[in-house]
Amino acid sequence: MFFGWLYGVPFLLVVGLLRRMSSPHLPTSAAAEAFGATTDRFLVAALVLNLVLPVAGLVLARSARDGYWIRHFVGALVGMVSIYLVVSIAAGATTAPLIGDVPTDQEPAPRVTQCIPRSGGTGCPGG
Repeated sequence: MFFGWLYGVPFLLVVGLLRRMSSPHLPTSAAAEAFGATTDRFLVAALVLNLVLPVAGLVLARSARDGYWIRHFVGALVGMVSIYLVVSIAAGATTAPLIGDVPTDQEPAPRVTQCIPRSGGTGCPGG
């Protein structure tokens, strides 16, 4: 659990933050939404595991009365708070939200090929 927190959480955070800060060239809006959803999953998983793993590890170490792992997981609790502070600073420094943002797509705007007249006497432009 400790090594999962020590290596897994920073890995997920770095991957999620790199994906969030990148500007991918996605051809459709569906691809852009899928990219944003996957990025959100990386970030949410990192933040949840950052809370769960140190707390669960400390509970297990205390139940086993293992002083070596208790010290490690107490240090992990300090690291957990540090990670949340770093993420909150990063979230405050960005213009878009870290979670819930969808990148822009490269899909062209649809062409208008037909004019539909509106009621009230307004006709189509140009005739």
